[in-house]
Amino acid sequence: MTRNIYALLVGIDNYPAPVSPLKGCINDVIAIEEYLRSRVKTEGWNLHLKTLKDEQATRQAIIDNFRSSLCQANSNDVALFYYSGHGSREPAPPEFWHLQPNRLNETLVCYESRLPGGWDLADKELAKLISEVAQKNPHITLIFDCCHSGSGTRDPFQETAVREYATDERSRPLDSFIFSPQEIQNLISSDKQTSGWNLPRGQHILFASCQDSETAKEYRADGEHRGAFCYFLTQTLQQTQGNLTYRDLFKRTNALVRSKIKQQSPQLEAIDTRDLNQLFLGGAISDRHPYYTVSYHKEYGWVIDGGAVHGVPRRDGSETMHLALFSIETQGQDLRKLSNKIGEAQVTEVLPQLSKVTISNVTNLDQEQTFKAVITSLPLPPKGVRFAGDAEGVQFLQQALQSITDNNQPSLYVREVSDSEKAEFKVLACNGEYIITRPADGLPIVNEIQGYTKDSAIKVIQRLEHITRWTNLSELSSPANSRIRPDAILMEIYQGDKVLSDGEIHLNYYQDDSGKWKQPTFQIKLKNTSDETLYCALLDLTEQFAIYSIFEAGYVKLEPNQEAWALGGKSIRASVPQELWEQGITEYQDILKLIVCTAEFDARLLEQEKLDLPRQKYTRRSLQKSTLNRLMSRLQERDLITDDEAEEYDDWVTSQVVIKTIRPLETTTVPNSGNGVSLGAGVLLKAHPHLQANARLTNISPSTRDVDNHHLPPLLRDGTISQSFVLTSARGIGPGSNVLELRDVNAETIPTVTREEPLKLIVDTPLAPGEKVLPIAYDGEFYLPLGVGYSRNGRTEIRLERLPEPENQGERDLKGAFRIFFQKIASEKLGLEKLGLEGLE
Repeated sequence: MTRNIYALLVGIDNYPAPVSPLKGCINDVIAIEEYLRSRVKTEGWNLHLKTLKDEQATRQAIIDNFRSSLCQANSNDVALFYYSGHGSREPAPPEFWHLQPNRLNETLVCYESRLPGGWDLADKELAKLISEVAQKNPHITLIFDCCHSGSGTRDPFQETAVREYATDERSRPLDSFIFSPQEIQNLISSDKQTSGWNLPRGQHILFASCQDSETAKEYRADGEHRGAFCYFLTQTLQQTQGNLTYRDLFKRTNALVRSKIKQQSPQLEAIDTRDLNQLFLGGAISDRHPYYTVSYHKEYGWVIDGGAVHGVPRRDGSETMHLALFSIETQGQDLRKLSNKIGEAQVTEVLPQLSKVTISNVTNLDQEQTFKAVITSLPLPPKGVRFAGDAEGVQFLQQALQSITDNNQPSLYVREVSDSEKAEFKVLACNGEYIITRPADGLPIVNEIQGYTKDSAIKVIQRLEHITRWTNLSELSSPANSRIRPDAILMEIYQGDKVLSDGEIHLNYYQDDSGKWKQPTFQIKLKNTSDETLYCALLDLTEQFAIYSIFEAGYVKLEPNQEAWALGGKSIRASVPQELWEQGITEYQDILKLIVCTAEFDARLLEQEKLDLPRQKYTRRSLQKSTLNRLMSRLQERDLITDDEAEEYDDWVTSQVVIKTIRPLETTTVPNSGNGVSLGAGVLLKAHPHLQANARLTNISPSTRDVDNHHLPPLLRDGTISQSFVLTSARGIGPGSNVLELRDVNAETIPTVTREEPLKLIVDTPLAPGEKVLPIAYDGEFYLPLGVGYSRNGRTEIRLERLPEPENQGERDLKGAFRIFFQKIASEKLGLEKLGLEGLE
């Protein structure tokens, strides 16, 4: 029986004014389209593809194509909707307020949405359309690379665009929607999802590029603009042999996004979580040959039958993919013996479906010949870094970069670029210090380095090289023509008897019977589900840029159906490092990287200590000279090794999963006398003469947010007006504390906090001129402004001039406890009277 895929792909870059244009949405649609056309099976499947780009993607066109295309899908078919463009919000009509606690619709910004008479496509309208598609019970997949809630004003360090446009403040009439008020009652799920999208209970699977409080970033890759989420999603799909489950596809994509962009947390949602174990697009993706075919093309010359959509990496200067050529009759294991090769080739240009190559060392080369080819070397181009700021500081950096090696040669890991779109890193020389950031998210990666000197500039370049080695490994993905199945090695993470199967694993510190906080523990088991012997390495990539091999020998050998426990089955303790926790950091991220190979290899070649510690050396075992060992050596040492030194071609694949550890801060008694008490690095809670309570700092972050607790009023969710005020932070490590939690509050002492006797916080983080901090509480029904924060003597003083009544709501699970959120107002257009704060200055 022939099955069908009905796909509707929408991408909008060139919005008409006043909507800001984007750059990567059309490229995203093209990438998805090329992937589907090249990888969907031709036998047993028919692909029906419709794309809407720029001016084609009007609101009515999207609605019409949903109904004319996707609604054709029957029970054995697949319906795919992909959207790449701006997301936003709009006020919900009063008739929907009982369905939407924040009284806002999440929306897709169509091409003409913000022109006179135009409207966005609301989540409730999407619910209506999806329910129409679901009537015949097809397999429904939704992919949204957009966002509908900004995290605040634009970070001055961030240089990439975000796919979120300002809230539409117009009042939308009810008759502009595509449903009646009665219909909506049957369409909306009662459970708000963490992506923010309210969609129907009909069976569907949703990929969203970020949480509802985050922004979806654009990303520069392979010489073009892309959406960060779509780029890493398609990269994972292209470099995977055969089919992945939705759960495994998300794990791999999420780990790649999180390794590059800190404040973007992709989401995977399904009404029935068992659906996440289904194969992507119902198993419609075809397998690939474990080799390339080389032939002569009358237009392009010598080519291989693999291009960008198959995961072939683009050439970058002298760095390119190298291949060994074999006669077309060569079969199976003989393709692994490089002594049997009859020549070499290297990629000169990557096209969508093909790649041009140059051939060398082939005797009597004839255009009528064809060859088989396997990969012997992958490109490892240096990462781009852009220097900006004070000329004196930049000059020291440029000099250090050109003479950083032992023989005073330029760095092999990083190179200077002038175009911010080609930069993986940015170093800002400002106010006598160096700040290292990623343009993709604008967050400082490490602590500032003081002084414009030769030694400090060298330290900057050394840190960049260290981070680059870590980044190269986090990005390392399977060769495009690997024949190893993605599920050949099953990696299971246990807590007790329970297998943790979420796309991102969360491990929480817990209190024992005595009230002492204990580290969470877990175990890791690997099982070979294939019919051949495989060698497995498991590496821990920490958030402080360390790389550790979990297997002492660097790998474990697994026969078919054999299992192995990491560390012999001992429990592994997850932790938030003490020095970071004392700075108020409560979350810490590790990436577990699994490398699976058909031959013995030594993953200890990849190890390095955390940033600023010397790299340990060890005596390497004598292993066969193979392509994977050579690649791992180049990742760390950049040794230049010729093709002739490799005797064996290794087939190998990689996968990875993110583990996030959460460690709450300790509570401290609010002092009634004295100077005050420290709540964390740079935060002083002043004494209050009467209040009886315990206090601690915590955060609202993607992994801990109670999605039903809308702690900010709608006005402050607009990314153009405000952003969360971080009380403590460690550069580039986890989210800082942005919430004050008061516990065990004596309710009788709450009225003693007044304008005359406020509860004060003194925070080292300064405010810019004209900025203020608004402390806000939410009692489940009303938003309560509690005071104001302002600059004083180079720090921020926050005055809490009233407190809410303690109440059990959402995450506030202790009697007499409540949370106070801090929002920085960064728009001079916002008057305090809009929030009922007049008179508090």
